[in-house]
Amino acid sequence: MVSLSSPAPLPAYDLQRRIDAILGASGLRKVLFSVRIIDAGTGEAVYEKNPHLGLMPASNMKIVTSAAALEHLGRDFGFVTRVGLCGDALVVKGSGDPLLGDKETEAKNGHIYQPLIRETISRLREMEVASVSDIVLDTSIFDNQRVHPSWPLDQLHQKYACEVSGLNFNGNCVDISAANRNGKVVLALDPPTDYVMLINALTVWRSRRSWFSVNRTKVPGELLIQGNCRAQAGPYAVAVENPALFFGRLLRNALIGEGVSVSGEVREGPAPEDCEFRPVTECTTSIGDCLQRTNKDSFGLAAEAMFKRLAVQSNPERRQGSWEGGREVLSNYLRALGVDDREFVIADGSGLSRDNRLSANALTLVLMHLSVGADWEFYRSSLAVGGLDGTIENHFWEKPYRGRVLAKSGYIQAVRALSGVIRTDSGDYLFSILGNKAGSGARAAIDRTVKAVIDWASIR
Repeated sequence: MVSLSSPAPLPAYDLQRRIDAILGASGLRKVLFSVRIIDAGTGEAVYEKNPHLGLMPASNMKIVTSAAALEHLGRDFGFVTRVGLCGDALVVKGSGDPLLGDKETEAKNGHIYQPLIRETISRLREMEVASVSDIVLDTSIFDNQRVHPSWPLDQLHQKYACEVSGLNFNGNCVDISAANRNGKVVLALDPPTDYVMLINALTVWRSRRSWFSVNRTKVPGELLIQGNCRAQAGPYAVAVENPALFFGRLLRNALIGEGVSVSGEVREGPAPEDCEFRPVTECTTSIGDCLQRTNKDSFGLAAEAMFKRLAVQSNPERRQGSWEGGREVLSNYLRALGVDDREFVIADGSGLSRDNRLSANALTLVLMHLSVGADWEFYRSSLAVGGLDGTIENHFWEKPYRGRVLAKSGYIQAVRALSGVIRTDSGDYLFSILGNKAGSGARAAIDRTVKAVIDWASIR
Protein backbone atom coordinates (compact mmCIF):
# COMPACT_ATOMS: atom_id res chain seq x y z
CA MET A 1 0.00 0.00 0.00
CA VAL A 2 1.37 3.41 -0.98
CA SER A 3 1.48 6.08 1.77
CA LEU A 4 0.50 9.62 0.72
CA SER A 5 3.22 11.12 2.89
CA SER A 6 6.07 8.78 1.95
CA PRO A 7 5.90 6.78 -1.29
CA ALA A 8 7.98 3.66 -1.64
CA PRO A 9 10.99 4.24 -3.91
CA LEU A 10 10.82 2.64 -7.33
CA PRO A 11 13.91 0.81 -8.59
CA ALA A 12 14.36 2.59 -11.91
CA TYR A 13 12.48 5.75 -10.95
CA ASP A 14 9.82 5.43 -13.61
CA LEU A 15 8.23 8.91 -13.61
CA GLN A 16 4.89 7.63 -14.90
CA ARG A 17 4.63 5.02 -12.15
CA ARG A 18 5.82 7.42 -9.46
CA ILE A 19 3.27 10.12 -10.25
CA ASP A 20 0.49 7.56 -10.77
CA ALA A 21 1.25 6.28 -7.26
CA ILE A 22 1.10 9.81 -5.81
CA LEU A 23 -2.13 10.85 -7.52
CA GLY A 24 -3.73 7.43 -7.12
CA ALA A 25 -3.37 7.21 -3.34
CA SER A 26 -6.41 5.96 -1.48
CA GLY A 27 -7.22 9.37 -0.01
CA LEU A 28 -7.45 10.90 -3.50
CA ARG A 29 -9.80 8.46 -5.20
CA LYS A 30 -12.61 11.00 -5.53
CA VAL A 31 -10.36 13.73 -6.90
CA LEU A 32 -10.57 14.52 -10.61
CA PHE A 33 -7.13 15.37 -11.98
CA SER A 34 -6.06 16.92 -15.25
CA VAL A 35 -2.27 16.83 -15.54
CA ARG A 36 0.26 17.55 -18.24
CA ILE A 37 4.02 17.91 -17.83
CA ILE A 38 6.13 18.67 -20.90
CA ASP A 39 9.77 19.17 -21.75
CA ALA A 40 10.09 22.88 -22.50
CA GLY A 41 12.84 22.23 -25.03
CA THR A 42 11.02 19.67 -27.14
CA GLY A 43 7.36 20.13 -26.24
CA GLU A 44 7.08 16.38 -25.61
CA ALA A 45 4.98 15.19 -22.69
CA VAL A 46 6.79 13.30 -19.93
CA TYR A 47 3.57 12.71 -17.98
CA GLU A 48 -0.15 13.05 -18.70
CA LYS A 49 -3.36 12.24 -16.87
CA ASN A 50 -6.67 13.35 -18.39
CA PRO A 51 -4.81 16.23 -20.10
CA HIS A 52 -7.83 17.35 -22.15
CA LEU A 53 -10.34 17.29 -19.29
CA GLY A 54 -11.70 20.76 -18.56
CA LEU A 55 -11.84 21.44 -14.82
CA MET A 56 -12.36 24.45 -12.58
CA PRO A 57 -8.91 26.09 -12.54
CA ALA A 58 -9.42 28.55 -9.65
CA SER A 59 -6.65 31.15 -9.84
CA ASN A 60 -4.81 29.27 -12.58
CA MET A 61 -7.22 31.18 -14.82
CA LYS A 62 -4.94 34.14 -14.13
CA ILE A 63 -2.24 32.49 -16.25
CA VAL A 64 -4.44 32.71 -19.35
CA THR A 65 -5.63 36.23 -18.53
CA SER A 66 -2.14 37.60 -17.91
CA ALA A 67 -0.65 35.81 -20.92
CA ALA A 68 -3.33 37.17 -23.23
CA ALA A 69 -2.89 40.64 -21.75
CA LEU A 70 0.84 40.57 -22.38
CA GLU A 71 0.33 39.41 -25.96
CA HIS A 72 -2.50 41.78 -26.91
CA LEU A 73 -1.62 44.86 -24.85
CA GLY A 74 2.18 44.51 -25.10
CA ARG A 75 4.91 44.79 -22.47
CA ASP A 76 5.04 48.58 -22.90
CA PHE A 77 1.36 49.02 -22.07
CA GLY A 78 0.39 51.11 -19.07
CA PHE A 79 -2.85 52.02 -17.35
CA VAL A 80 -2.92 55.83 -17.40
CA THR A 81 -5.28 57.68 -15.05
CA ARG A 82 -5.65 61.36 -15.97
CA VAL A 83 -6.78 64.28 -13.82
CA GLY A 84 -7.77 67.58 -15.37
CA LEU A 85 -10.07 70.58 -15.21
CA CYS A 86 -13.20 71.00 -17.31
CA GLY A 87 -14.21 74.54 -16.53
CA ASP A 88 -14.47 74.63 -12.75
CA ALA A 89 -14.97 70.88 -12.42
CA LEU A 90 -12.15 68.53 -11.51
CA VAL A 91 -12.36 65.44 -13.73
CA VAL A 92 -10.65 62.10 -13.12
CA LYS A 93 -10.56 59.90 -16.21
CA GLY A 94 -10.18 56.29 -15.08
CA SER A 95 -8.25 53.74 -17.11
CA GLY A 96 -9.30 50.66 -15.16
CA ASP A 97 -5.94 50.73 -13.34
CA PRO A 98 -6.17 48.01 -10.66
CA LEU A 99 -3.10 49.22 -8.75
CA LEU A 100 -3.96 52.88 -8.23
CA GLY A 101 -3.24 53.48 -4.55
CA ASP A 102 -2.03 49.89 -4.10
CA LYS A 103 0.23 49.98 -1.06
CA GLU A 104 2.38 47.02 -2.07
CA THR A 105 3.08 48.38 -5.55
CA GLU A 106 3.79 51.87 -4.25
CA ALA A 107 6.19 50.53 -1.61
CA LYS A 108 8.00 48.38 -4.17
CA ASN A 109 8.42 51.35 -6.52
CA GLY A 110 9.46 53.72 -3.73
CA HIS A 111 6.43 55.98 -4.09
CA ILE A 112 4.71 57.98 -1.39
CA TYR A 113 1.28 56.76 -0.30
CA GLN A 114 -1.64 57.89 -2.47
CA PRO A 115 0.60 59.65 -5.03
CA LEU A 116 -2.23 60.62 -7.40
CA ILE A 117 -4.15 62.47 -4.69
CA ARG A 118 -1.03 64.18 -3.37
CA GLU A 119 0.18 65.11 -6.85
CA THR A 120 -3.25 66.49 -7.77
CA ILE A 121 -3.18 68.82 -4.76
CA SER A 122 0.38 69.90 -5.50
CA ARG A 123 -0.35 70.69 -9.15
CA LEU A 124 -3.55 72.62 -8.34
CA ARG A 125 -1.49 74.80 -6.02
CA GLU A 126 1.05 75.40 -8.79
CA MET A 127 -1.82 76.31 -11.13
CA GLU A 128 -3.18 78.65 -8.41
CA VAL A 129 -6.52 76.86 -8.35
CA ALA A 130 -8.12 77.53 -4.96
CA SER A 131 -11.53 75.98 -5.60
CA VAL A 132 -13.35 73.50 -7.82
CA SER A 133 -17.03 72.80 -8.28
CA ASP A 134 -17.88 69.16 -8.92
CA ILE A 135 -15.49 66.22 -8.82
CA VAL A 136 -16.42 64.11 -11.86
CA LEU A 137 -15.31 60.48 -11.95
CA ASP A 138 -15.24 59.14 -15.50
CA THR A 139 -15.34 55.33 -15.29
CA SER A 140 -16.61 54.75 -18.83
CA ILE A 141 -13.48 52.81 -19.83
CA PHE A 142 -15.38 49.83 -18.33
CA ASP A 143 -19.08 49.05 -18.31
CA ASN A 144 -21.28 49.43 -15.23
CA GLN A 145 -21.27 45.74 -14.27
CA ARG A 146 -18.88 45.87 -11.34
CA VAL A 147 -19.77 42.47 -9.85
CA HIS A 148 -19.56 39.28 -11.88
CA PRO A 149 -22.94 37.49 -11.90
CA SER A 150 -21.46 34.12 -10.92
CA TRP A 151 -19.39 35.32 -7.97
CA PRO A 152 -20.59 34.04 -4.58
CA LEU A 153 -23.01 36.61 -3.16
CA ASP A 154 -22.02 35.89 0.44
CA GLN A 155 -18.37 36.77 -0.32
CA LEU A 156 -18.72 40.13 -2.06
CA HIS A 157 -17.34 41.97 0.98
CA GLN A 158 -14.14 39.91 0.79
CA LYS A 159 -11.08 41.53 -0.77
CA TYR A 160 -10.73 38.78 -3.39
CA ALA A 161 -14.29 39.47 -4.60
CA CYS A 162 -14.07 43.27 -4.69
CA GLU A 163 -15.93 45.23 -7.35
CA VAL A 164 -14.21 46.05 -10.65
CA SER A 165 -14.52 49.66 -11.77
CA GLY A 166 -13.09 51.93 -14.40
CA LEU A 167 -11.62 53.82 -11.43
CA ASN A 168 -10.19 51.61 -8.67
CA PHE A 169 -8.30 52.63 -5.56
CA ASN A 170 -6.51 50.88 -2.67
CA GLY A 171 -7.60 47.49 -4.00
CA ASN A 172 -11.18 48.76 -3.64
CA CYS A 173 -10.95 47.92 0.05
CA VAL A 174 -10.64 49.51 3.47
CA ASP A 175 -8.73 47.96 6.35
CA ILE A 176 -10.77 47.69 9.56
CA SER A 177 -9.11 47.18 12.93
CA ALA A 178 -10.40 47.10 16.51
CA ALA A 179 -8.68 48.02 19.77
CA ASN A 180 -9.77 47.80 23.40
CA ARG A 181 -9.31 51.22 25.02
CA ASN A 182 -9.98 50.87 28.75
CA GLY A 183 -12.97 48.60 28.24
CA LYS A 184 -14.32 50.38 25.18
CA VAL A 185 -13.81 49.01 21.68
CA VAL A 186 -12.63 51.58 19.14
CA LEU A 187 -12.80 50.85 15.42
CA ALA A 188 -10.42 52.37 12.88
CA LEU A 189 -10.45 52.60 9.09
CA ASP A 190 -7.42 52.75 6.81
CA PRO A 191 -7.52 54.88 4.80
CA PRO A 192 -9.60 57.09 7.08
CA THR A 193 -12.87 57.88 5.29
CA ASP A 194 -16.45 58.92 5.90
CA TYR A 195 -17.52 56.93 2.86
CA VAL A 196 -17.87 53.80 5.01
CA MET A 197 -20.02 53.76 8.15
CA LEU A 198 -19.30 51.16 10.83
CA ILE A 199 -21.84 49.75 13.27
CA ASN A 200 -19.86 48.63 16.30
CA ALA A 201 -21.47 45.53 17.83
CA LEU A 202 -18.28 44.14 19.37
CA THR A 203 -18.19 42.76 22.89
CA VAL A 204 -15.34 42.84 25.42
CA TRP A 205 -14.69 39.48 27.06
CA ARG A 206 -11.18 38.95 28.35
CA SER A 207 -11.82 35.20 28.56
CA ARG A 208 -12.49 34.98 24.82
CA ARG A 209 -10.16 35.40 21.86
CA SER A 210 -10.21 38.54 19.75
CA TRP A 211 -11.97 38.25 16.42
CA PHE A 212 -14.63 39.98 14.40
CA SER A 213 -16.78 39.45 11.35
CA VAL A 214 -17.93 42.07 8.86
CA ASN A 215 -21.27 42.02 7.09
CA ARG A 216 -22.98 44.51 4.84
CA THR A 217 -26.36 45.88 5.84
CA LYS A 218 -29.18 47.00 3.56
CA VAL A 219 -27.81 50.55 3.77
CA PRO A 220 -25.14 51.25 1.10
CA GLY A 221 -21.71 51.80 2.63
CA GLU A 222 -22.77 50.53 6.05
CA LEU A 223 -20.93 47.61 7.69
CA LEU A 224 -21.90 45.64 10.78
CA ILE A 225 -18.91 44.63 12.92
CA GLN A 226 -19.59 41.72 15.29
CA GLY A 227 -17.31 39.66 17.50
CA ASN A 228 -15.08 40.14 20.51
CA CYS A 229 -12.10 42.38 21.22
CA ARG A 230 -10.02 41.36 24.22
CA ALA A 231 -7.08 43.56 23.23
CA GLN A 232 -6.96 44.16 19.49
CA ALA A 233 -8.09 42.54 16.28
CA GLY A 234 -7.40 43.09 12.61
CA PRO A 235 -6.72 44.79 10.37
CA TYR A 236 -9.00 42.98 7.95
CA ALA A 237 -9.44 44.15 4.37
CA VAL A 238 -13.09 44.65 3.41
CA ALA A 239 -14.35 45.45 -0.10
CA VAL A 240 -16.27 48.70 -0.59
CA GLU A 241 -19.29 49.31 -2.78
CA ASN A 242 -18.84 51.58 -5.82
CA PRO A 243 -15.08 52.10 -5.52
CA ALA A 244 -15.04 55.16 -7.82
CA LEU A 245 -17.14 57.12 -5.34
CA PHE A 246 -14.90 55.80 -2.55
CA PHE A 247 -11.90 57.33 -4.32
CA GLY A 248 -13.83 60.52 -5.07
CA ARG A 249 -14.70 61.02 -1.42
CA LEU A 250 -11.06 60.51 -0.40
CA LEU A 251 -9.96 63.04 -3.03
CA ARG A 252 -12.60 65.57 -1.96
CA ASN A 253 -11.67 65.37 1.72
CA ALA A 254 -7.96 65.61 0.91
CA LEU A 255 -8.53 68.71 -1.21
CA ILE A 256 -10.56 70.42 1.51
CA GLY A 257 -7.99 69.43 4.11
CA GLU A 258 -5.30 71.17 2.06
CA GLY A 259 -7.30 74.36 1.54
CA VAL A 260 -8.85 73.69 -1.89
CA SER A 261 -12.61 74.22 -1.56
CA VAL A 262 -15.09 71.91 -3.26
CA SER A 263 -18.45 73.63 -3.80
CA GLY A 264 -20.20 70.90 -5.80
CA GLU A 265 -20.74 67.16 -5.49
CA VAL A 266 -18.72 64.03 -6.10
CA ARG A 267 -20.39 62.21 -8.96
CA GLU A 268 -19.70 59.39 -11.36
CA GLY A 269 -20.24 60.11 -15.02
CA PRO A 270 -18.48 60.76 -18.33
CA ALA A 271 -16.35 63.84 -18.74
CA PRO A 272 -18.29 66.62 -20.50
CA GLU A 273 -17.66 66.33 -24.23
CA ASP A 274 -17.85 70.07 -24.91
CA CYS A 275 -15.24 71.17 -22.39
CA GLU A 276 -11.57 71.85 -22.89
CA PHE A 277 -9.76 69.31 -20.70
CA ARG A 278 -6.88 71.08 -18.99
CA PRO A 279 -4.42 68.45 -17.74
CA VAL A 280 -3.49 68.61 -14.05
CA THR A 281 -1.59 65.34 -13.53
CA GLU A 282 -1.61 61.69 -14.46
CA CYS A 283 -0.51 58.36 -13.02
CA THR A 284 0.72 55.33 -14.98
CA THR A 285 0.85 51.69 -13.84
CA SER A 286 2.90 49.32 -15.97
CA ILE A 287 1.66 45.98 -17.18
CA GLY A 288 4.73 44.49 -15.51
CA ASP A 289 3.46 45.56 -12.09
CA CYS A 290 0.03 44.15 -12.95
CA LEU A 291 1.51 40.81 -13.96
CA GLN A 292 3.49 40.64 -10.72
CA ARG A 293 0.47 41.31 -8.53
CA THR A 294 -1.69 38.95 -10.59
CA ASN A 295 0.59 35.94 -10.71
CA LYS A 296 2.94 36.24 -7.77
CA ASP A 297 0.34 37.51 -5.26
CA SER A 298 -2.87 36.24 -6.92
CA PHE A 299 -4.46 39.70 -6.76
CA GLY A 300 -7.85 39.17 -8.39
CA LEU A 301 -8.61 42.83 -9.15
CA ALA A 302 -5.48 43.05 -11.31
CA ALA A 303 -6.57 40.04 -13.34
CA GLU A 304 -10.11 41.32 -13.80
CA ALA A 305 -8.93 44.78 -14.84
CA MET A 306 -6.65 43.29 -17.50
CA PHE A 307 -9.52 41.02 -18.58
CA LYS A 308 -11.85 43.97 -19.13
CA ARG A 309 -9.07 46.06 -20.65
CA LEU A 310 -8.58 43.38 -23.29
CA ALA A 311 -12.20 43.95 -24.24
CA VAL A 312 -11.52 47.69 -24.49
CA GLN A 313 -8.61 47.16 -26.88
CA SER A 314 -10.80 45.05 -29.16
CA ASN A 315 -13.57 47.67 -29.12
CA PRO A 316 -13.28 50.41 -31.80
CA GLU A 317 -14.71 52.95 -29.32
CA ARG A 318 -12.00 52.07 -26.76
CA ARG A 319 -14.46 52.07 -23.86
CA GLN A 320 -17.09 49.99 -22.05
CA GLY A 321 -14.82 47.04 -21.36
CA SER A 322 -16.90 44.09 -20.19
CA TRP A 323 -16.64 40.51 -19.00
CA GLU A 324 -18.44 39.44 -22.16
CA GLY A 325 -15.81 41.17 -24.30
CA GLY A 326 -12.97 39.73 -22.25
CA ARG A 327 -14.39 36.23 -22.64
CA GLU A 328 -14.37 36.65 -26.41
CA VAL A 329 -10.73 37.79 -26.47
CA LEU A 330 -9.51 34.97 -24.22
CA SER A 331 -11.52 32.34 -26.08
CA ASN A 332 -10.01 33.42 -29.40
CA TYR A 333 -6.56 33.50 -27.82
CA LEU A 334 -6.87 29.87 -26.71
CA ARG A 335 -8.30 28.77 -30.06
CA ALA A 336 -5.34 30.38 -31.84
CA LEU A 337 -3.04 28.19 -29.73
CA GLY A 338 -4.87 25.07 -30.86
CA VAL A 339 -6.99 24.51 -27.76
CA ASP A 340 -10.25 22.73 -28.54
CA ASP A 341 -13.47 24.45 -27.43
CA ARG A 342 -14.31 21.40 -25.31
CA GLU A 343 -11.30 22.11 -23.11
CA PHE A 344 -12.25 25.56 -21.83
CA VAL A 345 -15.05 27.78 -20.58
CA ILE A 346 -14.15 31.39 -19.84
CA ALA A 347 -16.27 33.21 -17.26
CA ASP A 348 -13.98 35.75 -15.57
CA GLY A 349 -10.33 36.71 -15.46
CA SER A 350 -9.36 35.75 -11.92
CA GLY A 351 -10.82 32.27 -11.54
CA LEU A 352 -13.18 33.19 -8.71
CA SER A 353 -16.17 32.05 -10.79
CA ARG A 354 -16.97 28.36 -10.54
CA ASP A 355 -18.15 28.49 -14.17
CA ASN A 356 -14.59 28.57 -15.52
CA ARG A 357 -13.08 25.45 -17.07
CA LEU A 358 -9.56 24.80 -18.30
CA SER A 359 -7.63 21.67 -19.13
CA ALA A 360 -4.02 20.99 -18.24
CA ASN A 361 -3.37 20.80 -21.97
CA ALA A 362 -4.74 24.33 -22.47
CA LEU A 363 -2.55 25.75 -19.72
CA THR A 364 0.63 24.04 -20.91
CA LEU A 365 -0.03 25.24 -24.45
CA VAL A 366 -0.24 28.79 -23.10
CA LEU A 367 3.01 28.32 -21.18
CA MET A 368 4.71 26.74 -24.21
CA HIS A 369 3.61 29.65 -26.41
CA LEU A 370 5.05 32.08 -23.88
CA SER A 371 8.30 30.13 -23.47
CA VAL A 372 9.25 30.41 -27.13
CA GLY A 373 8.42 34.13 -27.33
CA ALA A 374 10.50 37.23 -26.75
CA ASP A 375 8.67 38.10 -23.52
CA TRP A 376 9.21 34.79 -21.72
CA GLU A 377 11.70 36.08 -19.14
CA PHE A 378 9.50 39.11 -18.54
CA TYR A 379 6.47 36.90 -17.93
CA ARG A 380 8.24 34.18 -16.00
CA SER A 381 9.53 36.71 -13.47
CA SER A 382 5.90 37.45 -12.55
CA LEU A 383 5.33 33.93 -11.22
CA ALA A 384 5.66 33.02 -7.55
CA VAL A 385 8.91 31.24 -6.65
CA GLY A 386 8.73 28.16 -4.48
CA GLY A 387 10.29 28.63 -1.05
CA LEU A 388 11.05 32.29 -1.75
CA ASP A 389 8.05 34.51 -2.48
CA GLY A 390 4.44 34.91 -3.47
CA THR A 391 1.69 32.38 -2.90
CA ILE A 392 4.11 29.41 -2.88
CA GLU A 393 6.64 30.93 -0.50
CA ASN A 394 5.86 28.22 2.05
CA HIS A 395 5.98 25.39 -0.48
CA PHE A 396 9.10 23.79 -1.99
CA TRP A 397 11.26 25.35 0.73
CA GLU A 398 13.56 22.30 1.06
CA LYS A 399 17.04 22.84 -0.38
CA PRO A 400 16.71 20.51 -3.42
CA TYR A 401 13.54 22.34 -4.53
CA ARG A 402 13.87 25.93 -3.32
CA GLY A 403 13.87 28.39 -6.21
CA ARG A 404 13.23 25.68 -8.81
CA VAL A 405 9.45 26.01 -9.08
CA LEU A 406 7.98 29.15 -10.66
CA ALA A 407 4.24 28.81 -10.68
CA LYS A 408 0.72 30.10 -10.16
CA SER A 409 -1.27 28.44 -7.43
CA GLY A 410 -5.04 28.07 -7.38
CA TYR A 411 -7.56 27.55 -4.61
CA ILE A 412 -11.32 27.82 -4.22
CA GLN A 413 -13.60 25.38 -2.44
CA ALA A 414 -12.87 21.79 -3.60
CA VAL A 415 -10.30 23.01 -6.16
CA ARG A 416 -6.50 22.82 -5.91
CA ALA A 417 -4.25 23.78 -8.82
CA LEU A 418 -0.66 24.61 -9.70
CA SER A 419 0.81 25.46 -13.09
CA GLY A 420 4.11 26.89 -14.21
CA VAL A 421 7.76 26.01 -14.74
CA ILE A 422 10.05 23.48 -13.09
CA ARG A 423 13.74 24.36 -13.34
CA THR A 424 15.97 21.28 -13.29
CA ASP A 425 19.61 20.51 -13.99
CA SER A 426 18.59 18.80 -17.22
CA GLY A 427 16.32 21.60 -18.46
CA ASP A 428 12.97 23.23 -17.85
CA TYR A 429 9.60 21.49 -17.69
CA LEU A 430 6.26 23.20 -18.12
CA PHE A 431 3.41 21.76 -16.13
CA SER A 432 -0.20 22.08 -15.12
CA ILE A 433 -1.90 20.08 -12.38
CA LEU A 434 -5.59 20.72 -11.76
CA GLY A 435 -7.62 18.91 -9.10
CA ASN A 436 -11.38 19.14 -8.58
CA LYS A 437 -13.43 17.53 -5.79
CA ALA A 438 -10.24 18.11 -3.89
CA GLY A 439 -9.34 18.62 -0.24
CA SER A 440 -6.10 19.54 1.48
CA GLY A 441 -4.54 16.18 0.59
CA ALA A 442 -4.73 17.07 -3.09
CA ARG A 443 -2.43 20.06 -2.66
CA ALA A 444 0.14 17.91 -0.86
CA ALA A 445 -0.04 15.43 -3.75
CA ILE A 446 0.43 18.24 -6.28
CA ASP A 447 3.57 19.40 -4.48
CA ARG A 448 4.93 15.85 -4.34
CA THR A 449 4.26 15.43 -8.05
CA VAL A 450 6.35 18.51 -8.84
CA LYS A 451 9.12 17.32 -6.54
CA ALA A 452 9.05 13.93 -8.28
CA VAL A 453 9.86 15.64 -11.58
CA ILE A 454 12.85 17.42 -10.05
CA ASP A 455 14.11 14.18 -8.47
CA TRP A 456 13.62 12.27 -11.71
CA ALA A 457 15.39 14.90 -13.80
CA SER A 458 18.37 14.91 -11.44
CA ILE A 459 19.17 11.25 -12.18
CA ARG A 460 18.32 11.09 -15.86
